[in-house]
Amino acid sequence: MSKLTLGIILFLVALGCNQNPKERSDAEGSDIESKIRQVHADYVEGWKNMDESKVMDLLEEDAQIQPNRFNPVIGKENIRAFWFPRDSSKTIINKFTTEIISLTVLDTIAVTTHSSILDWDYKKDSTNFGMYQKGFNTTIYRKQIDESWKIWRSMWTDLYVKNR
Repeated sequence: MSKLTLGIILFLVALGCNQNPKERSDAEGSDIESKIRQVHADYVEGWKNMDESKVMDLLEEDAQIQPNRFNPVIGKENIRAFWFPRDSSKTIINKFTTEIISLTVLDTIAVTTHSSILDWDYKKDSTNFGMYQKGFNTTIYRKQIDESWKIWRSMWTDLYVKNR
């Protein structure tokens, strides 16, 4: 048997063993996208309910956020202090809607871009104000050892801000 014939036979055997690789890949991709969309939905729901544990559990320990016009906040405990300060202040989420514009999965990393509308109030002692913000957010998720996904990086830009 010639090398060419042997090569063709091995190629055909390998091709036959690899049943529908695109279908398998698409199914896996769809499953990952569903998981990312669920993390995103849990994040939004956590904020709507002001559920500190739910929001914070979605972050990696070394997560970083980049709020519009602020320096980056690095590490889960610093993010907790930024978002949920222990100073008797109260934040009320009146409305928080998002729409995922793009979702890309690259092995153990996923990236979403979404638009958002956030209407919130802040109260502390005699300080009371409200904000209405429209903007865009980019979030990077990383796959964890247990196959779950968590937020690793997030940054947002406000396109429209109105004090109420």
